[in-house]
Formats: sequence, structure tokens, C-alpha cells
Amino acid sequence: MNVRERFGAASRDAFGPNRRRFPNLAAYGVSRLAAKIIVVALVGLTVLLFATLHQAQLRAVMTDAVLESLLVQADAIANAIGGVGDASRPPLVTLNAVEDAASEAPTERTRIDRDRVERVFAELLEGTATRARLYGISGDELADSRFALRSGLDVTHAPLPPLGETQPSTLGGLWNYLAGLVTTPPITLDPNGATLPGNPREIRVALTGVKTAEQRLAPDGDIIISVAAPVLDASGAVAGALLVTSGSGAVTEPAHAQETAILKGFLAAGALAIVVSLLLAASISRPISRLARAAERIERGGAYTPMPELRDSSEIGDLSRVLHDMTVALYMRIDAIEAFAGEVAHELKNPLTSLRSAVETLPLARTDRARDKLLSVIQHDVRRIDRLISDISDASKLDAELNRYRYEPFDLVHLLRAVVATQSELAAERNQQVDLAVRSPGGDFTVFGNDGRLGQVFTNLIDNARSFTPMGGRVVVSAQRFASFVEVVVDDEGPGIEEAVMERIFERFYTDRTEQQSFGDNSGLGLAISRQIVEAHGGEIFAENRYRTTLTPDRDVAGARFTVRLPAAS
Repeated sequence: MNVRERFGAASRDAFGPNRRRFPNLAAYGVSRLAAKIIVVALVGLTVLLFATLHQAQLRAVMTDAVLESLLVQADAIANAIGGVGDASRPPLVTLNAVEDAASEAPTERTRIDRDRVERVFAELLEGTATRARLYGISGDELADSRFALRSGLDVTHAPLPPLGETQPSTLGGLWNYLAGLVTTPPITLDPNGATLPGNPREIRVALTGVKTAEQRLAPDGDIIISVAAPVLDASGAVAGALLVTSGSGAVTEPAHAQETAILKGFLAAGALAIVVSLLLAASISRPISRLARAAERIERGGAYTPMPELRDSSEIGDLSRVLHDMTVALYMRIDAIEAFAGEVAHELKNPLTSLRSAVETLPLARTDRARDKLLSVIQHDVRRIDRLISDISDASKLDAELNRYRYEPFDLVHLLRAVVATQSELAAERNQQVDLAVRSPGGDFTVFGNDGRLGQVFTNLIDNARSFTPMGGRVVVSAQRFASFVEVVVDDEGPGIEEAVMERIFERFYTDRTEQQSFGDNSGLGLAISRQIVEAHGGEIFAENRYRTTLTPDRDVAGARFTVRLPAAS
């Protein structure tokens, strides 16, 4: 499996199953990103709507308000028609003993002044939808405010629903049912509890002298609140019971109006969220689409087309600039590889041409001396080709290795001691000396990097310095710690470097042969590889000449100096 197939399969495995999570909305001008943002925004608003309704408890608040109003009205009416507390006013409700033919004991019956009771109802309930009913001691209904009210308001005429009914039976109560999911449900009691025949349960409780209240859920979803209060005669005995009930919609209509207002506000917020989501998605998807189209053009190949650098101050602009720099670096890398391939072909062509000429001439040689000379040339060219191939292979793998290797901290002085020790043994063959001088003995020489590749750099520099240093000469390697970097200097005692080629010596395949070296002993890649390694570590390398004196126009060169500076780890 090639690279395209491997990475293509990986991307399909990672992203394939999720690519059709949303339907194709491009035909409607809505991208998948916009659809996702809209869904997230609407889900958040929906959760916030239900949380608002739940926290507001509008129906519970309205229920408490209506209940408090009914309690005040019930007390006012009961005191107005009762006989307690005002001796100057004749009571409107009294208890009378009536002989019962079925039993020897007399039976108490409630007697009222109906006209005056209805007048009280009319005065105290005028302009309201509240209904009041007066029940006698035996539980029979004696007066009803619906016959006394002259306001013409729509009051509750239907009988109270039975206790325990909590589900609406019509579609008209669907909103009330949904609102009930986030509000306090009506209080319900056991429908099988003891009740007077044909009368609500609270009448029986009020006739015992206890004021009580109930709330019920009507079949249409309306909440009805009732308050039953005892009515006392002049002696303070319970002469009857007053039942005050809320009008139709007294609780649900104001709560519904406020809930509707909240819902309209959230619908407006939802519409605004959709518009903002579309604008936000467009501001994200359009530049990303431009980057995607540019990436497709790069994939198809062709002209030099780097990623566009968008004028955007957001993260997308940062991404475009990074991708632009990345593609420019890739094109530069491609150009460098192409140039490297041309240089490799040129460098290999020279020894191959010499080898071909020697092989073709060898059959024509007539003397052993001529044949030996041609064989020597052939062996030299073969060694040169082998050295070139090895160095080229090492240079081609260097970039990939530096990118894959994880840099680790290490002591640079310890590395230099190992390299100097090895080079000292090799220098002994020519009676040369390689010394290490640490100019900051107490300094911290820890750096981050690939110690193997940096060791190759210093090996190349010392080996290059030995090749230019005459027999019996000396190569000095010095290390010094500065504030933010570590500096390593390699000094030789050679002829120095011509000013015209001071920078060319770091070019690939450039060689400056010495008297001690024969043609082809170096591939010309050592210094180029060294600069590549040092720059990959965030450092720098440069060359200069050392002078014995600078007082005269003819400066006396004492040798060459190569300086390497690497960032310190701390």
C-alpha cells in the first residue's frame, strides 16, 4: 500500500461514518456547518425556555395570588352575612330549630335573608369573575352570586370538577398540559373521600368550623380554586358555609399570557440565532472553502500555487498564514530536491566519465605500466563513486531523520570530549594534536538536540581542520557558555579560506583541495550537511580566518576558524 492509499484509508476510517450525519442542505444554501450551529443554538434556547418556565412558576404564582384574593373575599363576605362582631346589625344568617316528624329531636335549619345576602354578593363581587355560594347547615344551597351579579361578566356556571382529575381531555388544553410539565401541578385529593351528596368536599370541612381551600384541574385544563369558609350566627355557632370559587381562566389566562410573551421572546431569539448562525457559518465556511479549493489545486499539481494568505485576524487567518508558509516551504523543499538531484547527477557523471574512459582505454594498453596506471584510475573512480553514493544517501535521509527524531537534553562538553578523543587518535598518525578547551568551566552546557547528528557536525569540522593543518600542527576546540547560547569554535593552523569562497564552502559538492589530499578524496557534502544539522537545531555556523596581526595591510593568516552556536537548554 502506497502513501496515498494508506493515508486515504486512514482518513476514510476516521471521518467516513460521520460525513452524512446531516442531510444535504447545500441545495438550500445551508452548509452542514451552518446546520450544526443552528441545531446547537436552538437546542440551547429550548433548554433555556423550559428552564425559564420552570424557574418562573407562573401558574404557581398566579394560583397563590388568586387564592389570597379568594381568602380575602371569603372573609369579607362571611363577616358581612354573619352575625358575629356587630350587635347593631341584624344577622343575615340564623339557625332555627325545626321539629322533625321522623324523629322526636328538633332539627336545626339555616334561615337567611336572601335579598340582603344577594345584595352583599352584588356589592362585594361586583366587577369580578368570582362566584360565591351559600350553603345551609344541612348542606343545601341557599344563595348563588350568579343570580345577584349585575355586571354581566362571564362567571363560572359549570359545577366544580371532581377532585383527582388531572389530565385535560381536549386538545384545547394541550398548552396547559405542556406548561404543567414545568410548573407546580394542582393539588388533588382522593376522589373517594367523604363528601356531602351533590356538594364539594370543602363544604363539609367548612361546616365543621374550619376554613379550607382546594384547587382542581378542569377538563379543558383550566385551574379552579375554591375557598370554603364557615358562616357564624350571632351566638358564634356555625350557621352555614360560604364557597367562593375563581372564575374561568382566572389562573391560566394571565399565566398563559405571560408564558406566551416569554415564548414569543424566545421565538424571536431563535430567529435571531438562526440568522447569526448563518452569518457565523458563512464567515467560517467561506475561507475554509477557499483553503480547501487551493489544497485541491495543489493536489492536482501544476503551477506554483501556494495556499492563499487570508486577511483575517481570527484563528482562520492564522491557519491560512501557517498553511501559506507551509506550502511555500514545501515548494522550496521541492526546488531544493530538484537542485540536489541535478547536482548529484553532475557529480556522479564526472567519475563515471573518467571510469568509462579508463575502461575503454584498458584493452588498448600495450605495457604493464600503462595497464597498472589505468587500473589505479579505475579503482580511484570506483572509490570516489562509492564515497559519493554514501554521502548522498546520508544527506538525503538527514532531513527526514531530523524531523522524526525527538530532541533530548544532553551535555555538549561530554559529547565534545568523546569526539576529540577519537580525533586525537587519528591525528597521531600525522603527529598532529587535537585539544579541547572549556572556557566556562562552571557553566551549564546542556542543549536540546540529536547528539548523534551534532557529533557528526563536530567530527566533520575537526576532520576538515586536520586535513588543512600541516604535519605536527595543532587543532584547538574551545567551548564557551554565553547567556542564551553555547559556542563551539574549531581553530586550525592551515592556509585559511579565501574571502571570495567564504560562503561557498558550505555549498553542496564544493571542494577546496589541499596538497595533502588527492583529487576526489572528499565529496564536498561535509560542510553542507553540517550547516543543515546546525540550522535544524536552531543554531548557526559560519567560517572566518584567524590572523596573527592586523596592523599591516598584508595580514598574516594563522588559520581558519569555524564557529557553531547552539541555543542553550536553560
